[in-house]
Amino acid sequence: MIKNRPLDHIGLAVSDVEADAAWYQEILGLSVKGKFQNDSGQNVYFLTTADGSVTYEMYQDDALAKDAKGKIDHISYVSNDIEADYKFCVDAGYTITTNGIEGIPNFWEKGCRYFKIESPTKEQIEYCQVL
Repeated sequence: MIKNRPLDHIGLAVSDVEADAAWYQEILGLSVKGKFQNDSGQNVYFLTTADGSVTYEMYQDDALAKDAKGKIDHISYVSNDIEADYKFCVDAGYTITTNGIEGIPNFWEKGCRYFKIESPTKEQIEYCQVL
């Protein structure tokens, strides 16, 4: 069952990750929870509120127009058993928008595994297990 999971993070695709990450820190007071490099060598920031209740994953999307302010790419929920959650979603007939369960070995201490499903109106919902 994938209901009633804690929010893990909100993924923000932006046109200038360094400027936006600095703005979120300086103006909104968020702090860096994690900073990693993606396969393109660009920084990916995980920024969190002071009470830790909301985390944003912020990364540069070079497909966005340079004057774009950004967009919410996905909303991620915590998974404690990514294999079971994936099987549940496949068995339920949800549209999986990733290539199965994917992983990012250099995010967090031991990496993470995730997959995304699509809502009826095409939002991306991610389930993420930090290893």
